[in-house]
Amino acid sequence: MNSLLGRFCILTIILVLLSTFVSPVHGQSKLNITVKVPYKSTSYQGKPLVWDGSDMMLLRRDGKISILPVSSSKDYSVVKQGFSSYSKSEMRVQLQKEFGSKYQVSVTSNFIVVHPPGDYGVWAMPFEELYARFRAYFQSRGLSVKDPEFPMVAVVLRTRNEFDRMLGAYHEYDRQILGYYNPRSNRIITYNQGNGKSSSKDWFFNSKTIIHEATHQTAFNTGIHSRYAPVPRWISEGLAMYFEAKGVNNSMYYSKQKDRINRSRLIELKAFFKRGKVKGKVAQLVVSDQLFRSDPNLAYALSWGLTFFLSEKMPDEYHAFLKKDGKRSDFQDFTARDRASDFGAAFGSDISSLEARMKQFITQLSVPSR
Repeated sequence: MNSLLGRFCILTIILVLLSTFVSPVHGQSKLNITVKVPYKSTSYQGKPLVWDGSDMMLLRRDGKISILPVSSSKDYSVVKQGFSSYSKSEMRVQLQKEFGSKYQVSVTSNFIVVHPPGDYGVWAMPFEELYARFRAYFQSRGLSVKDPEFPMVAVVLRTRNEFDRMLGAYHEYDRQILGYYNPRSNRIITYNQGNGKSSSKDWFFNSKTIIHEATHQTAFNTGIHSRYAPVPRWISEGLAMYFEAKGVNNSMYYSKQKDRINRSRLIELKAFFKRGKVKGKVAQLVVSDQLFRSDPNLAYALSWGLTFFLSEKMPDEYHAFLKKDGKRSDFQDFTARDRASDFGAAFGSDISSLEARMKQFITQLSVPSR
């Protein structure tokens, strides 16, 4: 990724593992029981999501998902009927122990935020404010937004070095990203880029990171996206970049179309159109995530552009499409043919014509001033 993309592009690691499990061989998906699975020196408690006869996907009480070797009923025991998450106070104690005295753990209505010691309003409240605006946006458009099953955890590390060390174990980790949301851990991880002060020139990047990652996390925890079904990456990334614009995440005060434009993405996408790089790529983006690997700059810009075009010109169809995508069956394959079929049912099967209309719309937009 180039430096411009690196400043704005927030990588979300969507775990392939979540899409490789099929309906369980030994029981129903997401049984409402709590089991204990001993593994190495630890015992894990949680709700079995899927068991394929050799591995069990366990939803733990803190919202994390663990994949544990379970080959027979002797490898686990049922603790109780039913399942419940840890309380906020229990999770707060656990996080304080995990991150130590160098960090403060603040609790809001829906988030538990680990952050450098300092102003609760600076570090914790932006996550809660984004959540409230996210709910209002979708509820006003007729989409059901469920309450999160777990308190949502956001970690703001003190330095870039700490961020790099924490994420260093991930093979797909790009050294230029500013933060990410991991569906498996259900955590946001980012770091302080501006000393936690809104007057800092770097606070802009902190706030964009928070908006982007909190959009991912909120979408996956409120049913707009599913944590247990593969989500086409253009949908999740497009929505997160769409919400970065103040006219989307704060539409009460910023109601003009120019306020809904993600300025940096518009500049990038206009340049791609001018260079002839987009032709045929919308169809590729619809059926596969490959473009994010072969040309991530284009993939991100195009995902934003497609999302913005659909939300502006075909809003009813776009929101119905999101609603349908969020209700797909858990742990089922979602093939290229399935992706094309869903997209075609929502927006028409002539993707080349839609791409041409999108090009006309995007290229005629003026880049808003900063």
